[in-house]
Amino acid sequence: MAQRFDAYRRLEPDPRARTFAAGFAATLHDPLWFLARQWQLGEHQGENASTPVAVDLTVVHTPIRPEPGSPDRDPTTVPAEAIVEAEPDEWWTVGRRIRVGAAVAARAAATLADTGPEYRLAGPPPPYGDYGRRLPPPYGRLAGGFDGYALWRDRTQLGLTDADFAGLGIPAARPADHWQSDELVYEAGFPVGDPADGRQLRLHRHRGGRVDWFAADAETSPPAGGAAADTVSRAITCYPTQLQYPGAPLPRWWEIEDAAVDIGGYPPDTSHFATTLLIDLIASHSDDWFVLPVPAQAGHLLTVHQPTVTDGFGRTYPLAPPADWSLFRSTGLDDHSLVVWLRTLTPSEGPVIEHVLLGLDEYSDVLWAVEQQVAGHTLASPERTPAEEAANPTFALPDRSGEPGDRQWFTYVSGRGQTAYWHPYEIDDLPGADGVPRRRFVQRRMADLSRTQPELLPAPTAELLRVRGGATEVVHEIAPATLPSIGVVLERRYHFARDVLGRPLLWRSRRRTPSLNPPGTTMRFDVLADGRAPAPTPTPTP
Repeated sequence: MAQRFDAYRRLEPDPRARTFAAGFAATLHDPLWFLARQWQLGEHQGENASTPVAVDLTVVHTPIRPEPGSPDRDPTTVPAEAIVEAEPDEWWTVGRRIRVGAAVAARAAATLADTGPEYRLAGPPPPYGDYGRRLPPPYGRLAGGFDGYALWRDRTQLGLTDADFAGLGIPAARPADHWQSDELVYEAGFPVGDPADGRQLRLHRHRGGRVDWFAADAETSPPAGGAAADTVSRAITCYPTQLQYPGAPLPRWWEIEDAAVDIGGYPPDTSHFATTLLIDLIASHSDDWFVLPVPAQAGHLLTVHQPTVTDGFGRTYPLAPPADWSLFRSTGLDDHSLVVWLRTLTPSEGPVIEHVLLGLDEYSDVLWAVEQQVAGHTLASPERTPAEEAANPTFALPDRSGEPGDRQWFTYVSGRGQTAYWHPYEIDDLPGADGVPRRRFVQRRMADLSRTQPELLPAPTAELLRVRGGATEVVHEIAPATLPSIGVVLERRYHFARDVLGRPLLWRSRRRTPSLNPPGTTMRFDVLADGRAPAPTPTPTP
């Protein structure tokens, strides 16, 4: 039987060779093989092989105008967060109340001679005074002074004039309140360009925090022709460069790559959609992507018109966005426009002023609002004085006296476990502005039923749970669709930043985040509790 022997020859590098210079030089010993390899990869075709060297385009900057409720806050100079999250009376800090009160008292001493104690500082200004705290030394000397905000608020009733408040820095207009108490979100609208065009950028259901390009939608499309009076349009030439990022493949085929680079080390991030396209970018012609700088202005709507690319051979190509896909497109705007907000990147945040937890009790169909922090202080159950306890004692205290075999007595108690700072919201159908009934959670006030006489628990003091309609206060309502089953956390705190002119900005923001620990209550109703034996009826004396 014939036998067959196959012999193979393979060229391998010598690991003991020390000619590093020759290795890095990569001398080509077979030019024919190299040309064949280039032909196999399609490099000889010469199609799409040119390099862009210049891009000519027209850039249009349309300014975002101030919100009608805050005309003194220009989005081109003031960050959007400070405008959207502003509160009407946020300018009146504790220090300004004291300073303005002292200045007005010196100017109008005769007018304020007969004012009542409600216009003076008995302790820290409200809401801190609600907790009985006094100004610590050496600030105790400020107690008894006038509250500047109270004087300014009631200046007409007190007979004060504008001259009494002149030169104190009080803003002429109060910022608009964009907080929607029933939806627990912000709603604001900013005109764009010429007000006669009717275009508006609308922030829908903003939960507080960063305002980015995707936060607003356009109410109407840009006009077909003509430009606004203050719209800036100019033709520019940009010079593109190759896309570069850490760990990017080298731009040419025959360069030695860094062996330590791991493309898989860039995991897709669900909050940044562009990262999901990175692997596809690397695998498909990663050396054919170019970027070009386009000048932009914060607080403006950037629009790019008629981009034309010039390659290394002098040929020109008009650029057009894809017809069915876009990455940075806002609803209501065309696909070559981008909203550029002026934002606060790293504002200074103060401690939490108010912390409220909202949670649904699906068994009783009740929404609970739990005040955990108010005015920067953690709330604890109020302590009752002996006089208050004697006036309204706890109902049905258990009696542990008696013999083991004695009869046990029970007493009916309407409810137990009611806790202060827990506020119920009951579902109800209320007529809307158009007359159509709407389901809303309506704020109620809980009573302590475990005492001899039912006693109302404290009403909400957090501004997050209060709605002020002008000079009066109305009942807080919440739309049921606003709240998920796991609940919501509401926080209120101070933020500090500066505008583009270096002026300080201080505002109070409200943030809404999902709750990880919904509130749970141990309240019980219709309880048969341990009681005391009834007192014996005295026998009448004959």
